[in-house]
Amino acid sequence: MIIPALMCFVWFAIVGGTAIDLELNGAANGAITGAGQADQLFAMLAVILSESLAWIMSVIVVILLLTYLVTSADSAVLIINTINAAGDEGPKARPHILFWGAALAFVVGGLIIAGGLGAIQTAMVIGALPFSFVMVLMGIALVKAIWRDGLREKHGLETTVSPAE
Repeated sequence: MIIPALMCFVWFAIVGGTAIDLELNGAANGAITGAGQADQLFAMLAVILSESLAWIMSVIVVILLLTYLVTSADSAVLIINTINAAGDEGPKARPHILFWGAALAFVVGGLIIAGGLGAIQTAMVIGALPFSFVMVLMGIALVKAIWRDGLREKHGLETTVSPAE
C-alpha cells in the first residue's frame, strides 16, 4: 500500500510541479492550461521535450494507461465472478468470466456512446455513493473489532484463533 501511494505522490509532484512551474514562468505560453484536461499531460510533454521525444513518451504513457485499465478491468471481472461463483475457479467459471467481461464492456461502451466521458464520470459517482456508505460501515466495524480485541486481551482471552490440528 505504501509503495504505490509513494510512487503516485512522486509522479504527481514531478509532473504536476513541472507543469505548474512551466506555466508560472511563462515557458509554456499557456499551452498546458489552454489544453483540455485530458490533453494537459501530452501538452506538458510537448513543451519540455522535442517533438519526436514527446511523441515517444506519449505512446509510452498511452500503453501504460491501457495496461492499467485492462488489468483493473480483468481484476474487476475476476472478483465479480469469484463472488458470484462462491469461490469456484474451476472450468465451470470460464463462461461466467466471459459473461461478466462482456457485460462490463457493453456497459462501458454504452455509456461512451450515450454520453462520452461525462456519462462514465456520472455513473462512477452514482456507483460510488452507495459504496461510500459501505466503507463507513466497514470503518465502524474495524473500530468495534479493535475495541473488542482490546477487551479480550484485558480479560486474558485469545484474540486470534489457534490453527486446527
